[in-house]
Amino acid sequence: MNFIDQLRTKNVALRDERAELHERSKKILAAPESQLTPEALAECDKIGARSMAINDELYASEARIAELEALKAERAAFPGHEQPSPFGGFSVWSQTPAWAVDVRSVSDTQAIQHAKAALEATHARNAGVPASGLEKVSDVLANGSGAEPGRIARWAVAASNPAYERAFAKLLRDPSRGHLEWDTAEQAAYSAVAELQRSMSLTAANGGFMVPFSLDPSIMLTNDGSNNPIRRLATVKLTTTNSWNGVTSAGATAEWKTEEAEVADGSPTLAQPSIPTFFGDAFVPYSFEWGMDAQDALQELTAVLIDAADNLMATAYTTGNGTTAPQGIVTGLAGTASEINGGGSEALAAADAYTLQNALPARFSSGATWQSHIATANTFRQFETTNGALAFPELREGQPRLLGKNWFENSNMDGSINAAATANNYLMVYGNVAKGYFIVDRIGSTLELIPNIMGANQRPTGQRGALLWFRTGGEVVVPQALRLLDVPTTA
Repeated sequence: MNFIDQLRTKNVALRDERAELHERSKKILAAPESQLTPEALAECDKIGARSMAINDELYASEARIAELEALKAERAAFPGHEQPSPFGGFSVWSQTPAWAVDVRSVSDTQAIQHAKAALEATHARNAGVPASGLEKVSDVLANGSGAEPGRIARWAVAASNPAYERAFAKLLRDPSRGHLEWDTAEQAAYSAVAELQRSMSLTAANGGFMVPFSLDPSIMLTNDGSNNPIRRLATVKLTTTNSWNGVTSAGATAEWKTEEAEVADGSPTLAQPSIPTFFGDAFVPYSFEWGMDAQDALQELTAVLIDAADNLMATAYTTGNGTTAPQGIVTGLAGTASEINGGGSEALAAADAYTLQNALPARFSSGATWQSHIATANTFRQFETTNGALAFPELREGQPRLLGKNWFENSNMDGSINAAATANNYLMVYGNVAKGYFIVDRIGSTLELIPNIMGANQRPTGQRGALLWFRTGGEVVVPQALRLLDVPTTA
């Protein structure tokens, strides 16, 4: 089912829901006046509000379908639009008006429109790019400020072009002569990307190829593409510069005022975090023979490099020092008012979960989650009440929960306590990670291809190398939204 059909199927479900709401409303209003209680009238108001929301959603969806149908008709005018995909099979979206346009020469508004079309086409051709990664780019296009949406739009069009993916796959197979196999479309796509790299300073000037969407950690490592709980739960921002600057607040204060009394100063304390991005890399050597299998090489290389990058980031987002790597969530909370000491005698206590949860301000309770090493969760799973029942049975469910909130495994947190050592043992984080911790990804990851790897005697080993480098940052921006459990020990 393509994307247009998915929209139409969703619209059918929305119309069915609207019809059902209409019948429920009629049934309530047909009742005798004595039965029209405040609760019944409130239900009618809720039904009316939902019906209006459905109407708005249907209007926007039908407009999008019309836009996509027009775009589909335009694509059909391009000859030879069925081209082999480096991921196997054929991609009917390999030539589109969006990818045929030189986005360097159009306005920001036009570039954003072309980028939206390119994202839709990328989703439709099922290139293995997570939908949440595309949504992350779409969010910047719609809600970004200044020059950022235009810059990211131009990158999105260039990096998602299937012709560039094919050119990239041929370079992967043979870094020295792969370009000789490029067709006209691949040559044009590569030239456009290379020019974009230089004009936007997206990568180092001394070499390397900007990676396609399907190999970029900032796109692939999203909510449904990462095993890292912090990346899945945090707010993730995209940038084209070396740092991200924003404004955050723990919230304003409201009050009830008596007549003629002066209002209180409820001004929130605004913070202006500047989150720098740090250089990370992943290296994979591969044999000449493996590189010849271009049909699978790009896909397999993507899995290996993305997994390596994900593991590196997972450690940094938890315990990174903030100086040579992103600031970890534990690093940002340790030593602040958000650090809560456990109540046990140099050991984890069942009451610690209640203490940590009770310490979180109520405004951050919605959306709050737990994360810890699995060993910590297993300790809680073994706690029993005085009657011998499990104290936390929810932790044994398919989606583990603790005190009504979801729990996630973070293997980079402390998982054991050594009572014989003087140390801080940071065992659990609780709170609304999306509000408290931000991740920043700099777009334009680069892959450097090494044609020949030399052995100890400086003779070729019959291997090539792929060096992926990327830039990412992380920081606790609202510590009030999070709580960290520390069980300190003294030797």
